[in-house]
Amino acid sequence: MLKNQYIKHALCVLMLLTALSCKKDLGNYSYQEINSVDFSGINPDYNTILGSRFQLNPTLKFSQDNSGNADRYAYEWFAINLAGGLAADVKKDLAKTRNLDIVLQIPPGTYRVYYMVTDKESGVTYRTTFKLRVETSIYEGWMLMSEVSGNARVDMISKINDQYTTIIDVLGTTGSELTLKGKPLSVNCFNYTPAIFGIYLSTDQATNRIDPETFKWKNTYNLSYEVVANVPAGFHADFFAPIKLEAGNSYMYSGGNVYYYMYSYQINYGTPINLVKGESVGFRAAPFVVAVRHPTTLEAIAVLFDTDKKRFLKHGNDESNVSTFSANSLFDFNNVGMDLVHMEYSPFNGGDVFAVLKNTAGKIFLARFNATTGIQTYFQEIQATEIGLANKFAVSPVYGYLFYSTGDKVYEYDTSLKTSKLMIDKGAEVISMLKFHEFSRTTASRPYYQTRRNQLMVCSYDPALTADKNGKMELFEVPSLNGDLVKGESYTGFGKIVSVDYRER
Repeated sequence: MLKNQYIKHALCVLMLLTALSCKKDLGNYSYQEINSVDFSGINPDYNTILGSRFQLNPTLKFSQDNSGNADRYAYEWFAINLAGGLAADVKKDLAKTRNLDIVLQIPPGTYRVYYMVTDKESGVTYRTTFKLRVETSIYEGWMLMSEVSGNARVDMISKINDQYTTIIDVLGTTGSELTLKGKPLSVNCFNYTPAIFGIYLSTDQATNRIDPETFKWKNTYNLSYEVVANVPAGFHADFFAPIKLEAGNSYMYSGGNVYYYMYSYQINYGTPINLVKGESVGFRAAPFVVAVRHPTTLEAIAVLFDTDKKRFLKHGNDESNVSTFSANSLFDFNNVGMDLVHMEYSPFNGGDVFAVLKNTAGKIFLARFNATTGIQTYFQEIQATEIGLANKFAVSPVYGYLFYSTGDKVYEYDTSLKTSKLMIDKGAEVISMLKFHEFSRTTASRPYYQTRRNQLMVCSYDPALTADKNGKMELFEVPSLNGDLVKGESYTGFGKIVSVDYRER
């Protein structure tokens, strides 16, 4: 007990001494203010182009140096890449001068730029910052694969300072080492790995990836370097079907075979997965792959169609083969008895596979079902104007309308009302593609992409014009209640457009 009282007493003494030592000293002292600086003439944000001249002439006001003697101060400008990365790549030194006058040579990206001014007499450093976004003429935008007199050409509708500019033959314009050979098949833009964005260009002779920042090419960018199996000369992909919400996870279709790639599990394109579990012979897959992410497990899910046995099949669990769906009430998954004309995924109604089918009598049917659960939600004959002549299809992600084209016309089919409506008549022009583009970055940080999800893309060409510039891409907003399409942007000067994707940022 006495010991505890002693400890308490000692603590009280210690607290008293501490309080006395912290007591304000009321003695007479003189304090001298140091020179400080106020910055002005620098905006909070700048957008500029790689390789362009970038100048800033800030105004500096010193509290104790009216002359602003430049020799008294040291200056430094440097940029920090907000995307992070290796230490050597994050900080980029720009200049050590009072004013900034440089040709920008730092990689494209978004930076926080620091301007540091040090008073050599006091050794005190003052700073101000601003955000700098460095772009290139090919930083972001639509990538278009066109056919010009039987050959492939890649054009771009480039977004620069929030304005779109057309770049014809973007590989030639940028001095890319890649020369496309053969007829065009597809252009696909997606994250090849979490760190590498892939821009894939496919013709009937080769598939190559190009550098996403410069469009440069080297032979190791050929698709053969991404396939673990031996492939013949000229091996190429018809198209890729990536899991948009996950980097490094995709399917590849090539000549009736489907391949699977999963970066995280080190699963590379190799043996085709178009083999049903328990069967010994693979099947020929239709040229449609619906690739989605399971809402719970987040694994890749794909729907394929067996052209021989007329059946829908599914892939999941990162397996090396596929399995059958369970039978359902509206139609038989395992023998629908029709040919597949078109198949795509739409987020409409919580997410459905839309499959357009044709029977032996030439009648067209629409089947809808959930890719993950297999629950069938719709199966009806489409009795619509000129539907038997339709060769291009697209499904509205917002309203679930089925759009189809018949050469020069675009119709909208309402699956609920079972009515069709002529939306576009192109006259002498021929429609080469219909599409609602699926963006991967549609969160709150990318509201711009979200606003584009309900735009119908219509690509067409005029056979009467020269093949190198007879193509056109138009965007139309789709209203509710079967309202007329609202025409938006329009771009011309392309060839016959066969594939379009978007280089996102």
